[in-house]
Amino acid sequence: MKTAPEAVIDLGSHSALLLIAQQKDGKWQILHEDFAITRLGQGVKQSGYLNEKGQQTALAVLQRFKETAKEFNCQSIAVLATEAMRRASNAQEFIKEVKKRLGLKVHILTAEQEAVFSYRGAISVVDNFEQKAFVVIDVGGGSTEITLGEGTNIYNRASMSIGAVTLAEQMRFKIQLGSSDRMGLMQVVKSELVKLAVWNEINDSLVVIGSGGTITTLAAIHHRLKNYDADVINHTLLERSQIWQMYYWLNDLDLNRRKAVPGLEPGREDVIIYGMLIYLTILELRQLPWIRVSARGLRFGYLLTKLEKSNIDGETEF
Repeated sequence: MKTAPEAVIDLGSHSALLLIAQQKDGKWQILHEDFAITRLGQGVKQSGYLNEKGQQTALAVLQRFKETAKEFNCQSIAVLATEAMRRASNAQEFIKEVKKRLGLKVHILTAEQEAVFSYRGAISVVDNFEQKAFVVIDVGGGSTEITLGEGTNIYNRASMSIGAVTLAEQMRFKIQLGSSDRMGLMQVVKSELVKLAVWNEINDSLVVIGSGGTITTLAAIHHRLKNYDADVINHTLLERSQIWQMYYWLNDLDLNRRKAVPGLEPGREDVIIYGMLIYLTILELRQLPWIRVSARGLRFGYLLTKLEKSNIDGETEF
């Protein structure tokens, strides 16, 4: 039995992602996915405000996503906002503008909700996930979430306010990093990682999964995908040495040459190496030899949680 399609939008610091799915026989079937760069959260760590250009871009993207959801006859559209919106002092003004212009309600997730949804979505690509222990690493634009669990049960999680964009901002979006730049940035990331309660629990006995735009883009580059294919992404395992090779290769390219790289989505060319350094710092320090890639992140995890009527902070849905 099928139900009407539902749309979920992940409104992140750097990008917005759309997922349209439909329940069939108690499972979610993905009907459509879309992606756009907004840079909504650029500069928010320094200024405390959502920038005007990012807001206007995000509004245009949300309008486009709403029209797509209408084409699929979606019965609902959930807009889920994360780190940038939690930080910004003008977030409520932006939410009111979205409601006024588009009639959409934006929900700012707590850090706990974000971690739960991202974890649930990420591990769903693994066979027999109920019987395995995981660490899910989600490098976003404005933050990095690290979540540990066994099956669907999370037993520890932490968030650090360093993401691909915030790290790039520290270097004023320098395109090609020298060795001293690289080592300095990795030290910055390390100094934050060691403060996290989960840090000493991460080891190679866990199934290591990466989700979010940085790692899925690396998987797309690895496969030289001209057209994004979530099934291919979800069956990708990247060795630490392969990520290092890609880092040095991409770091040597200027922006125009990066834009021509198959799999590298437009809008990520100036921040991709910074997101890679966050992953590489974690993999190196914990001596993790590989990472499994998941294209199922927060949006899919939200739908799974809703379907299973899990109680997150006293709510089953918004």
